[in-house]
Amino acid sequence: MTSGLLRVGLGWIALALTVAVAAPAVGQGAAPERVILFVDREGDPWYARLPGHDGVARIERQSSLPGAELAAKDGRAAGRALGVTFKVVRRTLKADEPVGVVLTTAAAEGVRAAVLDLPGADLLAAATAAPSMALFNVRDEEDSLRADACRGTLFHVIPSRSMRTDALAQLLVRRNWKKILVLEGPEPGDIAYSAAMQASAKKFGARVVAVRPFTNTNDPRRREESNIGLLTGGDDYDVVFVSDLVGEYGRMAPYRTILPRPVVGTEGLRALAWHPAAERNGAPQLNRRFERDAGRPMQSEDWAAWAAVRAAIDAETRSAGDAAPGALVSRLMRPDMSLELYKAYPGSFRAWDHQLRQGVFLATHNAVIDLAPIEGFLHETNTLDTLGPPPNRSPCGR
Repeated sequence: MTSGLLRVGLGWIALALTVAVAAPAVGQGAAPERVILFVDREGDPWYARLPGHDGVARIERQSSLPGAELAAKDGRAAGRALGVTFKVVRRTLKADEPVGVVLTTAAAEGVRAAVLDLPGADLLAAATAAPSMALFNVRDEEDSLRADACRGTLFHVIPSRSMRTDALAQLLVRRNWKKILVLEGPEPGDIAYSAAMQASAKKFGARVVAVRPFTNTNDPRRREESNIGLLTGGDDYDVVFVSDLVGEYGRMAPYRTILPRPVVGTEGLRALAWHPAAERNGAPQLNRRFERDAGRPMQSEDWAAWAAVRAAIDAETRSAGDAAPGALVSRLMRPDMSLELYKAYPGSFRAWDHQLRQGVFLATHNAVIDLAPIEGFLHETNTLDTLGPPPNRSPCGR
């Protein structure tokens, strides 16, 4: 059978997906394949090499595809129980190719889940185009995707920005480091991360003593905006929160503050979905399996892609025999849908924003210091819901 999955306009795109979706010939003895699509985009700025002023690259990201592929391998036993084989198939969109066309046709062909390594605009377009397909966001932490711009079939595996800052705020309050000096970078992401930290501080009873914008410049006329000593003087504080997603300026903050204080945020102690030095709850085994296959340590987006495919396989297993459109989505939203995430807490998707409940690592570059939710922070129904906004702040699922 020749698949129509990748029909665009009047033409066919010759990719392996055509073969992958096709059912095996009778008599071959091979189990039928359940395809989980992995969609990314050619020329995505997320993966652009971003060098600093000194020529050293500050951001170097790699595709999370190996994480998705590892989860498919891990799901072999579940596949045997169902009499199927789970397979991840990559589909790279051209720079101007609409994601909705591919997903609409894929859904018509019976593909029920897709991992989306895509920008936020593509995520929203995908959810509109495929209203019965389970779609997994594995990299965009924007809170608005989980609030005003939420979509019914879009599930967020990567922690939101507010979940990460809530995790940091819990640790700071627990250590009684309640006076926070914020150093805020000029990029939109820096400003958003700073605002999230300020909200988290207020939520858990900490206090931001000052927010000081910085500029990475050698211009002597702007020393007050670039000199760490000047930026960290004049106030009493327990900790310095740095918001510098590019990582060019903030890396110089530790050990240069006027007061001898810890640095957290994008430098020093960071809040992460995953860390290659995680030592408990089966994490070392997952890290070793990933590094053996990918040849590099597992990062947060890799883990999110792994968890997304694992969630899709678990939902397929628990909804076996239900071929109705949207069955996978319904299964993922059930209260008894519990996922093993190798982070101490079982995961599940929140009804109000479709965010995956999970622990958040608080770690340095080479060690996990703690796992949020921090002991002592309680919730009336689920401790994991202390991380991120409550249901009354999101219209999702209403």
